[in-house]
Amino acid sequence: MKLPICLVCMKSGILCPSCQEKFDRGEITPLDIEVARHFLEIEKSYPAIRDSIFFKAVDVGKMLVVLIKSEGRLYRPLWNKVAKKLSLKMGKTVRIVEKTASIRQIAEQVLAPARVLGVNVVWLPDGSRENYIRISQADVKRLAISIKQAEKVISEFTKEIIHITTS
Repeated sequence: MKLPICLVCMKSGILCPSCQEKFDRGEITPLDIEVARHFLEIEKSYPAIRDSIFFKAVDVGKMLVVLIKSEGRLYRPLWNKVAKKLSLKMGKTVRIVEKTASIRQIAEQVLAPARVLGVNVVWLPDGSRENYIRISQADVKRLAISIKQAEKVISEFTKEIIHITTS
Protein backbone atom coordinates (compact mmCIF):
# COMPACT_ATOMS: atom_id res chain seq x y z
CA MET A 1 0.00 0.00 0.00
CA LYS A 2 1.29 3.45 -0.86
CA LEU A 3 1.49 5.54 2.29
CA PRO A 4 1.96 9.27 2.96
CA ILE A 5 5.44 8.60 4.39
CA CYS A 6 8.20 6.33 3.10
CA LEU A 7 8.62 2.77 4.37
CA VAL A 8 12.04 3.49 5.87
CA CYS A 9 10.52 6.21 8.08
CA MET A 10 7.60 3.93 8.93
CA LYS A 11 9.82 1.08 10.08
CA SER A 12 12.47 3.16 11.82
CA GLY A 13 10.09 5.55 13.56
CA ILE A 14 12.33 8.48 12.60
CA LEU A 15 11.28 10.80 9.78
CA CYS A 16 13.65 11.52 6.90
CA PRO A 17 14.04 15.18 5.79
CA SER A 18 11.37 14.79 3.08
CA CYS A 19 8.80 13.23 5.42
CA GLN A 20 9.71 15.66 8.20
CA GLU A 21 9.00 18.55 5.83
CA LYS A 22 5.54 17.07 5.05
CA PHE A 23 4.94 16.73 8.77
CA ASP A 24 6.02 20.32 9.48
CA ARG A 25 3.73 21.66 6.71
CA GLY A 26 0.82 19.73 8.19
CA GLU A 27 0.33 17.43 5.20
CA ILE A 28 0.69 14.42 7.49
CA THR A 29 -0.22 14.12 11.16
CA PRO A 30 0.71 11.67 13.92
CA LEU A 31 -2.71 10.05 13.32
CA ASP A 32 -1.82 9.47 9.65
CA ILE A 33 1.42 7.80 10.69
CA GLU A 34 -0.36 5.57 13.22
CA VAL A 35 -3.04 4.54 10.70
CA ALA A 36 -0.37 3.90 8.05
CA ARG A 37 1.47 1.61 10.49
CA HIS A 38 -1.74 -0.36 11.06
CA PHE A 39 -2.38 -0.55 7.30
CA LEU A 40 1.05 -2.19 6.87
CA GLU A 41 0.01 -4.89 9.35
CA ILE A 42 -3.43 -5.35 7.76
CA GLU A 43 -1.86 -5.62 4.31
CA LYS A 44 -0.35 -8.97 5.34
CA SER A 45 -3.86 -10.40 5.85
CA TYR A 46 -5.36 -8.68 2.79
CA PRO A 47 -2.71 -8.55 0.04
CA ALA A 48 -5.33 -7.19 -2.41
CA ILE A 49 -5.00 -3.74 -0.83
CA ARG A 50 -1.31 -3.58 -1.78
CA ASP A 51 -2.02 -1.43 -4.88
CA SER A 52 -4.18 1.05 -2.95
CA ILE A 53 -3.15 4.49 -1.76
CA PHE A 54 -3.77 5.82 1.74
CA PHE A 55 -4.08 9.62 1.82
CA LYS A 56 -5.41 10.90 5.13
CA ALA A 57 -7.22 10.01 8.33
CA VAL A 58 -9.46 12.37 10.29
CA ASP A 59 -10.51 11.71 13.87
CA VAL A 60 -14.02 12.97 14.68
CA GLY A 61 -14.56 11.80 18.23
CA LYS A 62 -16.14 8.36 18.18
CA MET A 63 -15.27 7.73 14.52
CA LEU A 64 -12.16 7.68 12.38
CA VAL A 65 -12.66 8.51 8.69
CA VAL A 66 -9.93 7.27 6.33
CA LEU A 67 -9.40 8.46 2.72
CA ILE A 68 -8.03 5.85 0.32
CA LYS A 69 -7.91 5.24 -3.42
CA SER A 70 -8.02 1.84 -5.05
CA GLU A 71 -8.84 2.76 -8.66
CA GLY A 72 -12.14 0.87 -8.32
CA ARG A 73 -10.42 -2.50 -8.38
CA LEU A 74 -11.44 -3.45 -4.85
CA TYR A 75 -15.03 -3.99 -3.82
CA ARG A 76 -16.76 -2.51 -0.81
CA PRO A 77 -17.02 -5.80 1.16
CA LEU A 78 -13.21 -6.06 1.25
CA TRP A 79 -12.91 -2.47 2.50
CA ASN A 80 -15.54 -3.24 5.14
CA LYS A 81 -13.37 -6.12 6.41
CA VAL A 82 -10.31 -3.85 6.43
CA ALA A 83 -12.29 -1.16 8.30
CA LYS A 84 -13.40 -3.69 10.91
CA LYS A 85 -9.82 -4.87 11.45
CA LEU A 86 -8.57 -1.28 11.62
CA SER A 87 -11.29 -0.34 14.11
CA LEU A 88 -10.17 -3.16 16.41
CA LYS A 89 -6.62 -1.80 16.31
CA MET A 90 -7.64 1.86 16.74
CA GLY A 91 -10.36 1.27 19.34
CA LYS A 92 -13.06 3.25 17.51
CA THR A 93 -15.38 2.93 14.53
CA VAL A 94 -13.62 3.34 11.17
CA ARG A 95 -15.24 4.47 7.94
CA ILE A 96 -13.22 4.10 4.75
CA VAL A 97 -13.95 6.65 2.03
CA GLU A 98 -12.86 6.18 -1.59
CA LYS A 99 -11.19 9.29 -3.05
CA THR A 100 -12.88 10.78 -6.11
CA ALA A 101 -12.83 14.15 -7.84
CA SER A 102 -16.53 14.63 -7.07
CA ILE A 103 -17.44 16.43 -3.85
CA ARG A 104 -20.88 14.82 -4.06
CA GLN A 105 -19.48 11.26 -4.08
CA ILE A 106 -17.18 11.96 -1.13
CA ALA A 107 -20.07 13.57 0.75
CA GLU A 108 -22.33 10.57 0.04
CA GLN A 109 -19.73 8.22 1.53
CA VAL A 110 -19.09 10.37 4.62
CA LEU A 111 -22.77 11.13 5.28
CA ALA A 112 -24.13 7.62 4.62
CA PRO A 113 -26.82 6.43 5.36
CA ALA A 114 -28.18 9.98 4.90
CA ARG A 115 -28.91 10.87 1.28
CA VAL A 116 -27.32 13.86 -0.41
CA LEU A 117 -30.05 15.85 -2.16
CA GLY A 118 -27.69 18.18 -3.98
CA VAL A 119 -24.40 20.04 -4.03
CA ASN A 120 -24.39 23.72 -4.92
CA VAL A 121 -21.36 25.91 -5.58
CA VAL A 122 -21.53 29.57 -4.56
CA TRP A 123 -18.95 31.83 -6.19
CA LEU A 124 -17.97 34.78 -4.01
CA PRO A 125 -16.97 38.25 -5.29
CA ASP A 126 -13.32 37.68 -4.36
CA GLY A 127 -13.15 34.68 -6.74
CA SER A 128 -13.29 32.01 -4.05
CA ARG A 129 -16.08 29.48 -3.80
CA GLU A 130 -18.05 27.64 -1.15
CA ASN A 131 -19.87 24.35 -1.53
CA TYR A 132 -23.26 23.75 0.05
CA ILE A 133 -24.34 20.13 0.49
CA ARG A 134 -28.07 19.63 1.03
CA ILE A 135 -29.49 16.71 3.00
CA SER A 136 -33.01 15.99 4.16
CA GLN A 137 -33.98 17.18 7.65
CA ALA A 138 -35.33 13.67 8.30
CA ASP A 139 -31.87 12.20 7.58
CA VAL A 140 -30.06 14.33 10.19
CA LYS A 141 -30.86 11.88 12.98
CA ARG A 142 -29.45 9.03 10.85
CA LEU A 143 -25.98 10.61 10.62
CA ALA A 144 -23.17 8.72 12.36
CA ILE A 145 -21.38 12.00 13.14
CA SER A 146 -22.57 15.57 13.66
CA ILE A 147 -23.02 17.98 10.77
CA LYS A 148 -20.04 20.10 11.94
CA GLN A 149 -17.81 17.01 12.10
CA ALA A 150 -18.96 15.94 8.62
CA GLU A 151 -18.17 19.41 7.26
CA LYS A 152 -14.69 19.16 8.80
CA VAL A 153 -14.04 15.73 7.27
CA ILE A 154 -15.28 16.64 3.78
CA SER A 155 -13.34 19.94 3.87
CA GLU A 156 -10.20 18.08 4.93
CA PHE A 157 -10.55 15.55 2.11
CA THR A 158 -11.51 17.96 -0.69
CA LYS A 159 -9.52 21.04 0.41
CA GLU A 160 -12.69 23.09 -0.24
CA ILE A 161 -14.98 25.16 2.00
CA ILE A 162 -18.00 22.97 2.80
CA HIS A 163 -21.32 23.80 4.42
CA ILE A 164 -24.04 21.20 5.06
CA THR A 165 -27.61 22.45 5.06
CA THR A 166 -30.91 20.70 5.66
CA SER A 167 -34.13 21.06 3.74
